[in-house]
Amino acid sequence: MALLLLVSPLAAQTADSVPKHKKVAVVLSGGGALGAIHVGALKVIEEAGIPVDMVVGTSMGSIVGALYSVGYSCDDIGEMFRTMDWVDLFLDRNAQNRLTLSERDDQNTYFYERDFYVGGNIDPQPGGVIRGTNVEKVFGYYLEGHTDSINFLKDLPRQFACVATDLVADQQVVLTNGYLVKSIRASMSIPGVFTPVHIGDMVLVDGGAKNNFAADVARKLGADIVIGVKFDGVINPNKKFRTLVDVMERSAGSDITRRAEENEKYCDLVIKVPVKGFSSGSFTSRALSTLIQRGEDATREKLDSLKILKSQVGEVKERKVFNHPRSISSLLDIEDEERGLLDLRKNNTVTASIGARYDNEDIVAFQLNGHYYMGGKVNKDLDMTLRLGLRSMLRLGFDVEPWKFKKMGLGYEIWYKYSDLYTRGHRSANMSVVYQNANVKLLSLDAMNFDCELGVGWEHYHFFKGLWNEYNETTFNKNEHYFNYYLRLHYNNEDNRYFTRRGMRTEAQVAYYTDNLAKWKGHSGFTSLMAMWQMTFAVAPNTHIRPRLQTRMVFGDDLPVTAYNVIGGPTYGKYFPQQLPLEGFGHSEFFDSKFVSASLRVQQRITGRHYAMLDASIAEHNNKLGDIFSQSPIWGAQLSYFYNTGFFGPLGCSLGWSSYTHRVHFYVSLGLEF
Repeated sequence: MALLLLVSPLAAQTADSVPKHKKVAVVLSGGGALGAIHVGALKVIEEAGIPVDMVVGTSMGSIVGALYSVGYSCDDIGEMFRTMDWVDLFLDRNAQNRLTLSERDDQNTYFYERDFYVGGNIDPQPGGVIRGTNVEKVFGYYLEGHTDSINFLKDLPRQFACVATDLVADQQVVLTNGYLVKSIRASMSIPGVFTPVHIGDMVLVDGGAKNNFAADVARKLGADIVIGVKFDGVINPNKKFRTLVDVMERSAGSDITRRAEENEKYCDLVIKVPVKGFSSGSFTSRALSTLIQRGEDATREKLDSLKILKSQVGEVKERKVFNHPRSISSLLDIEDEERGLLDLRKNNTVTASIGARYDNEDIVAFQLNGHYYMGGKVNKDLDMTLRLGLRSMLRLGFDVEPWKFKKMGLGYEIWYKYSDLYTRGHRSANMSVVYQNANVKLLSLDAMNFDCELGVGWEHYHFFKGLWNEYNETTFNKNEHYFNYYLRLHYNNEDNRYFTRRGMRTEAQVAYYTDNLAKWKGHSGFTSLMAMWQMTFAVAPNTHIRPRLQTRMVFGDDLPVTAYNVIGGPTYGKYFPQQLPLEGFGHSEFFDSKFVSASLRVQQRITGRHYAMLDASIAEHNNKLGDIFSQSPIWGAQLSYFYNTGFFGPLGCSLGWSSYTHRVHFYVSLGLEF
């Protein structure tokens, strides 16, 4: 038997809220992305002149129903569906500017994170992989003004109810009062994927597990006329069920489908929308637009039936026009501070993360990370990272935080790197190296958009298995080591690491190197200076440009080869700690000790998650600062295409060329960078 969180739905209404005409309810089924059909259906029902007094929704139907009930137009909801980043919505990712820079690096490295409490029986992520915090945050923004505990049948412009499943009682629950956002979060919580929602003694998950088409609920809540909207779930007898989504949908949906068919008897009109070619996971902008249109088309085919129902409704003396206070423009530009999540770290908590990527140079790489937040009077954090691939690494770190954002600590990392070196585009050597780095953080400031670190470090290179050819111009000592004193500054308020739309990033570092903490080879040590600045801004809604300046200069005598500039490759520090990327250079090369470059990126969002990027660069290098611009400049260009998978990171390829190498370089990459 259904549990209604309302003693008497009719008694809860005031005399003014009871319609003078017959009460019309629209029932919206669940179905993930397929729920987009409801937007088109509601639009036509509204155009037909039928007053919608109540909406009853399940799962995605509850999201559409809640937005419609608080006053959003169908056009607004449709635009939101098409422009929403549903992958980010369904993940537990924080807004960039709600994180410290170290937390931001973690989020941009690992595609999955899980918390565990140490020494306790409470699971911080009980019963689900995803907390669903972004769902509550984003829809809390959309449903502003209706986020307190309210009666959904009395306090909203249109009456609203949604269906969830109570795991404790193993029965359907109809939510008609309480917190609106938490209610729709419960109604769409796919078991095992999202953590259940606890309301009182109930543990609530997706209502589709019990009643995916709740026409019976609409009748119990006093509806005189019920219009049901559902996707056409006829199973293709020739379907092979070869995908995971197909198997899960079919295995979990047989009993639910039968109940949905039985509930059709409670409807005066059932609108079945064909969704062939789409699944519950079809959250691309194009797919959602098509589903919305199919909902509209299928409902227009029922216009004659809608006209008959309209004649049965009775006289509508006054038609209210509901408008939500937020405009569509504000919907599409939610400020990051509105979307940010709270810091979920708690004392005695272990956070485990995993990342994976593929590219045509490193092939496959995996990275595992564990943070142990010890807490106490002084926050303590133990960190361990393991990377497996052609470049393998183990990193250990221990930090104490005596004051907020201020840390001190110890760190150690050891790398095994196998890499190819190039000389003017020709592969001149391949070699293996073991690189070690230990450091003492004397002071580290780690804030939202800024960090600063002052410390002492030790670096050691051990080269072995080197193979050289006639193009090689570089000579390595088998072992190189030095101590350094360093200061690093970093500012970053970019909204996204990979597909930036706005913000600035700048870095600077100065380091003084010795071999005995005082001198280098019996005389003064050498100094390295590195600086980078880039800024992204829009020139059109989907077009952004990003100028960038970067330089690294080394001053001193008897410089080791490992201190010289390494230029090229897709990312900073890929093969050597001082490595700087440069557009047009697919491979890394050793350059002179003074280097400066400028580049410009044009980023075009083609459609949905598809991006094209065009980069151009110019660079100069020399061993003498005064002669750095005396040679012909080096030009480079790169054309890239990327698809933003969201969960797993960018998938794409790039084609580059430079005047220095006179060679074309092709690069394929899938996954977050690490």
